[in-house]
Amino acid sequence: MMKRFWDKVEKTPGGCWEWLAHKGCDGYGTFRNGSMVLAHRYSWELHNGPIPEGLYVCHKCDNPGCVRPAHLFTATQGENIKDCIRKGRRVQARGARNGNSKLTARNVTDIRSMRCHSYVFIASIFKVTPENISAIIRRKTWKHLC
Repeated sequence: MMKRFWDKVEKTPGGCWEWLAHKGCDGYGTFRNGSMVLAHRYSWELHNGPIPEGLYVCHKCDNPGCVRPAHLFTATQGENIKDCIRKGRRVQARGARNGNSKLTARNVTDIRSMRCHSYVFIASIFKVTPENISAIIRRKTWKHLC
């Protein structure tokens, strides 16, 4: 099994060891070892043993396709998020690009032009809460739009 795993890795001296086989749309390699596992997690376990419960296997190199053990470390979810923020990789999607958004930039422009109406009335038109309408009009949300 180990040979089959390492046959799918391109080792670069001093750099990342890139997973050459299947990768998900997020760039993380996958490996079938009885069940489907993430390649970097499998590499960690080959070199360090089982991953302690509640911990993630993270990349120092920020390359999701890397399986080099020296580039991997374990961390809690909170530590992983802090690492991501510290490295400037956590970018919050704004406006309509945020997957939770129910509104478009055009909707927001229309909402702001209707500010003389009650927030309850505007919210009923756009199927959001009056609190959303208030935040949009006060520019607490959708700040990037004029």
